[in-house]
Amino acid sequence: MQYQGFDNLIYKRLPEGVSINLQPAGLTVRAYAYLWDFMFRALIIFIFSLVLNFLGDAGQGLMLVVFFIVSWGYYIFFEAKNGQTPGKKRYKLQVVQDNGLPPRIEQIILRNLLRPADAFPFAYALGMLVMFFGSEFKRIGDWAAGTMVIYCEQTDLQMVNQKIEPLAPGFSFSTEEQKLIIGFAERCDSLSVGRQYELANVLAKNINCRDQEAVTMLKRYAQYFMGQEV
Repeated sequence: MQYQGFDNLIYKRLPEGVSINLQPAGLTVRAYAYLWDFMFRALIIFIFSLVLNFLGDAGQGLMLVVFFIVSWGYYIFFEAKNGQTPGKKRYKLQVVQDNGLPPRIEQIILRNLLRPADAFPFAYALGMLVMFFGSEFKRIGDWAAGTMVIYCEQTDLQMVNQKIEPLAPGFSFSTEEQKLIIGFAERCDSLSVGRQYELANVLAKNINCRDQEAVTMLKRYAQYFMGQEV
């Protein structure tokens, strides 16, 4: 792993042979996202309180249950879906693994169970201190879970979250060929249609398909290469 440029990009080389750039989200933007989520959670609790207030003592008991579920389940629920709470989505942030791939559910649970440690002794003081002295701006929960928060629009692995069905090729590709195909799939959506076809036809010369069919096939191959066990 290397750091490059003044924008704090992190250069990582994955075992699959592809190189990616990740931009960790700093303290300020994460604080904004937290405040947005705080207001969203407060709104949810307020709405439930209005309804349960009519149930008397039973409603107060249920309100404690709602408060517990919202306080602990809010982040886990949203981050387990796509790594983004409403606050993170608003500011284009996303939770990922240290290698840039989507986090596993156990990592999401762990990073959120350790929020009280980050909040010690008050107002997330310890968590902010840990983030301030780390180039990846990871709080304690992130260090323990092997996760980080990045600007999702900066990741080169956007194709990971797309609904592309992986396809195992019928013949072997060299490591260099796999790297080229993965690189093409990552950049494909930023290219013009003509350029997509031009590159795909070169890379797919042995696949007996051309143009859009070649583009789709290469994307499926790339998804397969990136999901292989190493």
